[in-house]
Amino acid sequence: MTDLLGRRRVSKSDAIIEALGDVDEATSHVGLARAVVARHGAWGAAILEKVQRDLYSVMSDLAMPPNHSRAQRVAADHLEWLDQTLVDLKGRINVPNEFVLPGSTVGGGHLDVARTVVRRAERSVVRVLEVGAEDPDLGYPTNPFLSSYLNRLSLVLYFMARLEEAESGEAPRLAASQPS
Repeated sequence: MTDLLGRRRVSKSDAIIEALGDVDEATSHVGLARAVVARHGAWGAAILEKVQRDLYSVMSDLAMPPNHSRAQRVAADHLEWLDQTLVDLKGRINVPNEFVLPGSTVGGGHLDVARTVVRRAERSVVRVLEVGAEDPDLGYPTNPFLSSYLNRLSLVLYFMARLEEAESGEAPRLAASQPS
């Protein structure tokens, strides 16, 4: 058993604990990407630091019962910021309409790993939200902004990876292309 915020205990195999672990891992990968891309300029590091802070809010929402006064920290303004960040990123780069092989640059590779971990965290959070909707008496979180935030974040990280590659002078390697 382990403690969650709001003075409740759950099994270490509980879906909330799984989701918390996945979001925590995502935060660490975002931090690693931030450390790498910070060497190329402040634009990416500032975005990623805000993302890390937001992910702690996601974890807080997961750990709190939905009726707790400090629950529901992730809100529409978090999604609006991600949407605006995505618009800004899309305005700075053309991204191919094909699958891109991660790893053209170290920074881009770290951003892509962070993206895939965020996608896994999203799946874990969706499972928690579904259980919470099915049985409100369990005290699982019900904030729909949690999964929406993670979904949009994965897009932001994808575009950041492509921009980091472009700014490093590397063209993205397409999955369908064969090396010459």
